[in-house]
Amino acid sequence: MVSLLKIFFPVVLCLSLLSGCFDAGGATGENYSKDIDKVRNHVVNGQSNADLVGELAGRHGKVTWLAGPWDDKQSDQQILVSASIRKKLDNADRELTLLYRYDRTSQDVVLDKVLLDGQVQSVVGGAVAMLAMKLE
Repeated sequence: MVSLLKIFFPVVLCLSLLSGCFDAGGATGENYSKDIDKVRNHVVNGQSNADLVGELAGRHGKVTWLAGPWDDKQSDQQILVSASIRKKLDNADRELTLLYRYDRTSQDVVLDKVLLDGQVQSVVGGAVAMLAMKLE
């Protein structure tokens, strides 16, 4: 019984802490909804991030936009906005996550990282992952 509690308690603690970090619809959601909109509407090479993510998701993908502080130690002006795309690719469930850094002061939006199934991708790997998602 004690060993079960040793496993269960840390898992519950981690999940509760993580759920507070990226809250787009709860009590802190109002603080970040405008940040998500700024990132979604940011245009690069004639295409908004929302259009890019929608194109990557296709008809069968599910997109989730979340936001939170970039780093608790830095200014509250640096915001992390993520767009997660879940879809089947080659008969396997895959998740592509685009991590954007948004600066509230300068209004700059930068694609910081691309993750495929939770693993950080190189520039080439990220481009290949996005292309594979788009072709599916």
